[in-house]
Amino acid sequence: MSTATLGEMLRKGNVWYSRHYEVYFDRVCVAFFIGAPRAPVALGNTILVSIGTGRGSKIDLVLAPYSLYRLARRIRATSYATGDLVYSWWTNGLLKALLKAKIHLTPICIPEIIYKNTGRSLSGFLPIWFERVFILLSFKLADKVVMPFRESAGDFFDWIVAYPSVKDKVVAVDAIVDDLPSMDFYQNLQLAPKMQPVSESGTIILVYVGRLSRDKLVDDLVRMMASIKSSGNTPRPMRLDIVGDGPELPRLKRLSEELGVEAMIRFVGTVPNEDLPRRLLASDTFLSPFTGTSLREAALCGLPIVAYDMEWVRGVFKHHETALLVPARDFKGMAEQVIRLANDEQLRRELSRNVKELAWRLWSPQSLKSSLRQAYADDYQ
Repeated sequence: MSTATLGEMLRKGNVWYSRHYEVYFDRVCVAFFIGAPRAPVALGNTILVSIGTGRGSKIDLVLAPYSLYRLARRIRATSYATGDLVYSWWTNGLLKALLKAKIHLTPICIPEIIYKNTGRSLSGFLPIWFERVFILLSFKLADKVVMPFRESAGDFFDWIVAYPSVKDKVVAVDAIVDDLPSMDFYQNLQLAPKMQPVSESGTIILVYVGRLSRDKLVDDLVRMMASIKSSGNTPRPMRLDIVGDGPELPRLKRLSEELGVEAMIRFVGTVPNEDLPRRLLASDTFLSPFTGTSLREAALCGLPIVAYDMEWVRGVFKHHETALLVPARDFKGMAEQVIRLANDEQLRRELSRNVKELAWRLWSPQSLKSSLRQAYADDYQ
């Protein structure tokens, strides 16, 4: 069950990561209760269904409990999963009351980090204090809170178990579906050529992959490029490829022009998830101001990473061992680490080897079937 629209997810290109549920379930249905009605979209044994009215997100939200109830009755659902921290207490209430459904909540972010970085709520219109109440209600409604072990969740794990009403509901597993790239990503990664060193005369390619929204802090990367330009310490020319789309795109383009780095930045737009391995492997360094799945994708490719030391990153990646970490919002510090990496080929190779080994241990789909069994098996008892 998702609070995004089906159209948005299809445009992002990574919606089919939900197919990983097929290793345990015979059929998978992902419901989008916001957005206009449209024909279901299917791939394999997974179907994406839009149950919104098209009359606005607030109306869709009000009707969501009934819409989800009707869908669950029609498809004869046996298990229920959601990643929505804000509204799941409301949208899933009818399922639990009338169908005795067990609601599995799989949080995918720490709201407090977003509140701190942007000053805005997750919903974009609810006051933060009010949204915190909703989150408490969602945790209370959930029967289980499914999340990975602390090794692959970092501070995220500690944040979850700190809630008094959650501690006894946590089911820690080796892998969760929301952490994994799509099946196509893994398949194409196996087919992609191994990363080759960049020639001395070549341009150093930095890459960011993600949504272009204010909470992702992509503007820090534009400012970082201005710091790199002013330093004059790079061994070769550098270019930042920004992969993704979103409401911040016009502002980021204006900022790059104001800082005089528009020639050093290429706005690539959205890239299909199955094409990401090729693009990542053609880059030299992945930049992560505030990313999730794309950071894991870069790590699976063995791409050296420079990241802000925040949210789940802390406790998973180790500075100078599996990534180069800098304090949050310190874009000048990020510029220094990017330049350092560009001037130290041995460090680059060590980070590449270490992060790839870490990523395949934590985010391989091989352990997913047993993890899903651990989380969902008693739904049938």
